[in-house]
Amino acid sequence: MNTNSSAYMTVFGMELMLGSTAPVESKLRRIYSERYKLQYASLKGLEERRFILATPRLMDFYPTVLFLRNLESSVLQAGESLPVVIHFERIDPGMKRALAAENIPFISDDGNTFLPFLGIQETASPAPCVPAPLSPQAQRIALNLAAGRWVNVTASELAALCGKSRASVTKYLREIEAIKPSLLTTSWRSRILGTADLSRSELLDAFEPYLVSPIAKTHRFRSIPSTGILAACGARLSELSALSFFSDLAHDDNRLVVMCDQTGISALVDLLGGKLQEAAWYEEAPFIIEEWAYSLDSSDDVSIPSTGLACVDSWSLYAAFVRTKYEDVRIEDSVKQLREHLCQS
Repeated sequence: MNTNSSAYMTVFGMELMLGSTAPVESKLRRIYSERYKLQYASLKGLEERRFILATPRLMDFYPTVLFLRNLESSVLQAGESLPVVIHFERIDPGMKRALAAENIPFISDDGNTFLPFLGIQETASPAPCVPAPLSPQAQRIALNLAAGRWVNVTASELAALCGKSRASVTKYLREIEAIKPSLLTTSWRSRILGTADLSRSELLDAFEPYLVSPIAKTHRFRSIPSTGILAACGARLSELSALSFFSDLAHDDNRLVVMCDQTGISALVDLLGGKLQEAAWYEEAPFIIEEWAYSLDSSDDVSIPSTGLACVDSWSLYAAFVRTKYEDVRIEDSVKQLREHLCQS
């Protein structure tokens, strides 16, 4: 098993650790190898009890019990003696009973597990859905949905879009479902995120009480680098520097606030070296970098002609402002204008 295995989800409180691709995968008939990825796996604390996790490659493929029994037999006939565990995104009660009757092990992201070779069987009991402030990744999904970018996508597709495991995405979708249950539907055993025919205004009304600031930390500097260098590092206008392009607020050329991820900040430091000096806490900082808790999936080019930099997308910008109170009535009015822009665009 690959020693650099990574945690994927938990079973009975134990982390499921994934390892390398099982060599037996290349020995199977195409009907199996094209539909399932086979990886070595184990539960943390039970590393000596390895098994093979069979994860579907096709998002719209839901197998029959006969197919899975034949897959298991094919792996055994190809010379692999480890148990084969089938991975599901969601599993319905009928399939659970059928697989258990055939003694076919399975794990699903919704918490149902049957691992007879380890003496483990777990049936998920749905936790009460209580609306709460969104986690960073759940907020990222919610904003992309409201903006019309990630609509009618499955949990598997969201996992690919976010770069997260399907088990993690299942948790994010539960957060969204707690706020607006009608946004999640089930089709062919897959969870699908959609708008439920709600307008952008209605979606924003639903999510707004639970939005949190995406800003994880800020970095304050004494001077403003060239926009060419900032653009090369992936910086995007943020805060008041961006708000001025979505409202009547005047743009301040003497102060610049940008959003940048960790990779961009590292690149900026490497390019500028000692020229990029941090401002002391008591100093005015003409240049501020906001480091966000999640990645941007879109930006707005409205600011490029005048500044050379794109803005963070308007939905993410609104999330950065919505929990902040400003004494300046001009800023409050500008945030209201930004909201109007979101609901009309």
